[in-house]
Amino acid sequence: MIHVFTGPTLSPDDRALHGQDVRALPPIRHGDLFDPQVTPGDTVVIIDGVYHHSPAVRHKEIIWTLARGVRVIGAASIGALRAAELSKCGMLGVGSIFSSYASGLLDGDDEVAVAQSTNGDLRPCTWPMVRVRRVVRGAFALSLLDEEQTDRLIAVLADVYYAHRTLDAVMHLARREDLAAFAVWLAEMLDGDEHFGDTKREDALEAIAVARKMAAVPIEPVEGLSWSTRCFRQWANRFAAQDTDHGRLPTLARVSYQQVFDPDFKDVWWDYLSGVGVGDLPRTLACKVINPRTELTDDQTAARLLAHETPDDRACVGAYAAINDKARRANEKFFPEAIKESVVRDMLAAVWRTDQAGLEEEAWQRGLHGVREAADAARPFVLGFLKEQEAAR
Repeated sequence: MIHVFTGPTLSPDDRALHGQDVRALPPIRHGDLFDPQVTPGDTVVIIDGVYHHSPAVRHKEIIWTLARGVRVIGAASIGALRAAELSKCGMLGVGSIFSSYASGLLDGDDEVAVAQSTNGDLRPCTWPMVRVRRVVRGAFALSLLDEEQTDRLIAVLADVYYAHRTLDAVMHLARREDLAAFAVWLAEMLDGDEHFGDTKREDALEAIAVARKMAAVPIEPVEGLSWSTRCFRQWANRFAAQDTDHGRLPTLARVSYQQVFDPDFKDVWWDYLSGVGVGDLPRTLACKVINPRTELTDDQTAARLLAHETPDDRACVGAYAAINDKARRANEKFFPEAIKESVVRDMLAAVWRTDQAGLEEEAWQRGLHGVREAADAARPFVLGFLKEQEAAR
């Protein structure tokens, strides 16, 4: 399977994205490469990505993907940038924009950045500098501009903030610089071809074509690319997800639900900890001093921690998440992380059938680093739990 992250460079209805071999996805963001549908032997084509309103895809995520035996191709936009930065790690760059970044001819993010609408429309609202440069230099090649005019117009447009560099701005500034003939010519070219001068689109199409040509070529994991830092494990665990009988659910949420609500999870955690190795340490001490590197992207690890999970548990995880989403829509100032710790502690004490003094010990034996981490794990379930308690009265 070829997973293509794009928009606005290519629109969802683009013919190149059609076909059973292609899975068209929105612009890539932090966490998307942990998608369980991206499996060894697949190809990921990174074209577009978010960076302002959501964290951008990290280099380590791409490196981890390469190490799993997934081919990663980059082109046109953030894909070209990441490919230039990670070519030595095995990421394949395609197209003229990638070549320009790799050679040092281009070095600014704003060369490919465009603004998009906030209403879900993935079409670009502005022109990237790579398209400006190509069009202006094309006019120079046709003797519509001389060398001084070409350099001046490129410099003027480069000074415009990328989110303000609309086609109207390009035309206005060309006329302001007494280059009305250029503006007329550009309008005529765009009337004939809306993609005129769109280097990003050309590179994106080339990247998909390359991905299809290489689909039959075996992929080997890139050796020596291993990331096991605490931050990376936190990222991976946060985005790990599995398809279940109640839809796709975050694995971390499912495990946290078990830690909070399974009365016998202490035994599940002890079995897991014993598999890691506890020596002759007593149970209460081992739970406090042994901190295993739990990786929820590993199906076997997830299965061991979810050994007691039932279909009803999965239904609750999904239902509680839906209740939180509904509360956010009703009140934009609501978010589970802001629920008072005293409320969370009271819930934990009721569920664990202990007093406030016993919460700390209970948390450690459930694989949580004390009551504070237990409260963080439980917060997403508080609203749903309290609503259920209220309904039962």
